[in-house]
Amino acid sequence: MLKDSAKLLCLATLSLLLLCFVLLATCRVEAAAIPVQTQTQQEVTVKVPLSKLKELRSLIDKQEQRLEQLETLLEGQSSTLSGQQSSISQLRQELATAKSSLANSKLIIDEQNSSLMSLSESIKQEKRRTQRIKRQRLLWQAVAGGAVVYMVLKE
Repeated sequence: MLKDSAKLLCLATLSLLLLCFVLLATCRVEAAAIPVQTQTQQEVTVKVPLSKLKELRSLIDKQEQRLEQLETLLEGQSSTLSGQQSSISQLRQELATAKSSLANSKLIIDEQNSSLMSLSESIKQEKRRTQRIKRQRLLWQAVAGGAVVYMVLKE
């Protein structure tokens, strides 16, 4: 959109210049034949019909109005572009913050997972120890009961 406005601005300027050249080429130019020795600056007289002069002034005014409109449009688009660039910068910062938070979250999750695995292993070991102690207690109860029965029968 900005490129189109710049192209239109350039096109309007070039068309204005071309129009001036065309109108000047159709006019008669009469120069006073004054020798260079007597006068250092030559005066040039241009005769242009009043209708062509009015037409030229009208076209120049229209081109200037169009040029002003295009400049206004360009300024508006420039300010819009600046706003969008600041929004992009802000979004990039937010994205960087989100990525950092995500990386921190992943580290925390990994630490918690490691702790959970360690706790799970500890629970399994405690369960095995509890079962072993139960079996040993039952074994000693059986041995003690057998010894009591043996003692009773022996008497």
